[in-house]
Amino acid sequence: MLEISDYRLGEQLGRSTISNWRIAETHLVDHFIRVGFPVRIESRHEVGQLLDTMQEKRFERFMTELGGLTTAEADSLTDALVSSVKFQMAHLPRRNPCVPFSTMISSLTLYKKIVGFKPDVQSVLEVGPGCGYLSFFLADHRTLTDYSQVEACESFYLLQSMVNSYLFRHEFRDLAVTAPADRTLHIHRDLEQPVVLADEQIPVYRCFHYPWWTLGKLHEAIGRYDVVTSNANLNEFTRNALYEYLTIFSRVMKNDGIFLIQCTGFPAHGSTEDLMEVLHKFGFASLFCGMADENVRSNMLVSGRYRSLGFHKKRFALNNLVLVKKGHPYYEANIGLKNYAHGHASEFPRLSHIFEGGIEESRARGSRRAYSIDETLKSVKQKLLQESGNTDGGWLSRAAG
Repeated sequence: MLEISDYRLGEQLGRSTISNWRIAETHLVDHFIRVGFPVRIESRHEVGQLLDTMQEKRFERFMTELGGLTTAEADSLTDALVSSVKFQMAHLPRRNPCVPFSTMISSLTLYKKIVGFKPDVQSVLEVGPGCGYLSFFLADHRTLTDYSQVEACESFYLLQSMVNSYLFRHEFRDLAVTAPADRTLHIHRDLEQPVVLADEQIPVYRCFHYPWWTLGKLHEAIGRYDVVTSNANLNEFTRNALYEYLTIFSRVMKNDGIFLIQCTGFPAHGSTEDLMEVLHKFGFASLFCGMADENVRSNMLVSGRYRSLGFHKKRFALNNLVLVKKGHPYYEANIGLKNYAHGHASEFPRLSHIFEGGIEESRARGSRRAYSIDETLKSVKQKLLQESGNTDGGWLSRAAG
């Protein structure tokens, strides 16, 4: 498991080899620092304060956006929450476990959009994973071969590393760790030499974790990813960081891949309108744009396709966009800046799978229903008690929804 000292040593070595100090400044999480977020921590136990953050009090909003959950989805959410409690018990023993309802349902919503686009998805790149809870769903996805994360905030990076180590185990590779020295003690002939396996002799990795100083490796991954996703952060990046990430995205996406955005982020470095112009200038075409309720002033502007898919009845918890790069079959028809406005939906057939209808429509079909926090908590407790044989359950605390 990654130690803070290992992360900082890797960062120190990275800083010592960069060509210009502005490269490090580019990836400074200045917005986090201004609001007092614990960017630097001195003990891995301090990540406990981050276990249900950035999505506070959005459980019901995501439940509404999803149109409720099927039984299978509700079970998936319960399983992920139970796993998160077990993770905390194993790695954060100084505190009682919490149940991160809002953050986990946010990740479930993102996961559903990813597999809605491509059920047999193989490769996903996520920039700024926050608590890292998408891993709770992708770790068990049978077709996944490459889930790569990029994070510039030390505290979040350490939490993500802990989660990935717990879920992916030996299939997780943390690139913040410096490469091992290759040396044999030939002078001590009486010592038994360790048997070291070569890279091709060990199981392949499925999860990769990139700190900011290793982004050069990502620039080389041309056409690797089915899905690139960056959520609740695009407008929080410094503009230079945003430009670098967008350059990476256009290189590493497959021609038929998508750039999926669930929340454009707090406007710390420009307005949402400014961001849309940047995305357009970097050559991305918008296949879909659905803004959160509070950002939508009129439903009269929605396209016919948006309305025919029933999205005009949908209440998005956050701003949502689906973008593609040049080479995608639907690129040329959707390249205009006008398509970065609420209510745009292209003819791309997978949109109906990425985004589903509103809660009223789903209830009418009888396939979905809304679950409350209390009901979900009851399911989590029941499963934990069944697995542990504990008949009390008083140790379990509840996080703010």
